[in-house]
Amino acid sequence: MTDANVTAGRVTDAKVTDTARIVVGYDGGQTGEDALAFGQRWCRASGDRLTVVTVHPGPHAIGPARVDAEWVAYEREEADKLLEEARALIDPDLDAVYERVDAGSAAHGLHDLCESAGTLVVLGSRRASGLRRTFPGSTAQRLMQGSAPPVAIVPWGYADTAEGSLSSVAAAYVDTPDGRVALEHAVQMAAHLSARLRIVSVVPDTRVAPAMGEPRLFGMEQRQDYSSALDAAVASVGSQVEVSGDLRDGPVVEALTELGPADADMLVCGSRGYGPVRRVLLGGVSSRVIRHARIPVVVVPRGES
Repeated sequence: MTDANVTAGRVTDAKVTDTARIVVGYDGGQTGEDALAFGQRWCRASGDRLTVVTVHPGPHAIGPARVDAEWVAYEREEADKLLEEARALIDPDLDAVYERVDAGSAAHGLHDLCESAGTLVVLGSRRASGLRRTFPGSTAQRLMQGSAPPVAIVPWGYADTAEGSLSSVAAAYVDTPDGRVALEHAVQMAAHLSARLRIVSVVPDTRVAPAMGEPRLFGMEQRQDYSSALDAAVASVGSQVEVSGDLRDGPVVEALTELGPADADMLVCGSRGYGPVRRVLLGGVSSRVIRHARIPVVVVPRGES
């Protein structure tokens, strides 16, 4: 990248990157192509700037200086090759910038970059049993234990099937404080993308019989509670976006991971209900959903208690 500037451990071919909304971590191969495909679909719908990032090791604090310098130079050359590879995959009509970041790990580099830049980090999945499902690698797993912005995990093979812009957003909803925060994020994303919103609530398959009362009646009451909460959530969105409710029967994880492209272009999930605020922290449901989903999954930070 002969036109690049070096600033604070980064190489970029744009003078300003702090206004970027979409940050795609690119490491080549199918995983990188899948992440780029989702990033481009988002930017076509929103008009946002796409920032493509590759991370390589920086100098070590301890080690033979000459050998270390040669190794760092080699890694930087390889990172530049990856960025040029990514550039060839990007629609030239999109507003895109490319960054090479020096960091001890890919997760560390993306975390530091996205503390100030971007509102969504996009990563591909590693291959798992040949299935076109989400399955986060080590970088994604580490990033989703404290990321400030939302993190999107894209299914393996997504680039082969992704078409058009993002026009439908699904939100996994349960009537809890963190469920409501996730819904707020989903509404904002749908409005930003000019997309429809589908609020999906799953009635859990309760396996413990009530201590008193008839089990069938308990199940009916539970379903009615979830239906009422879903209706209230749909009403709360108002006229911000076109919205609908979708009440499904559990198990919860299976119901959410069976959502396909015909249902929505992406699924928004919340974080667990404890830990630092404004950070992505995987909970029991979200951690399993991102290992099996058929569509991209966006995990959003938890909100104030």
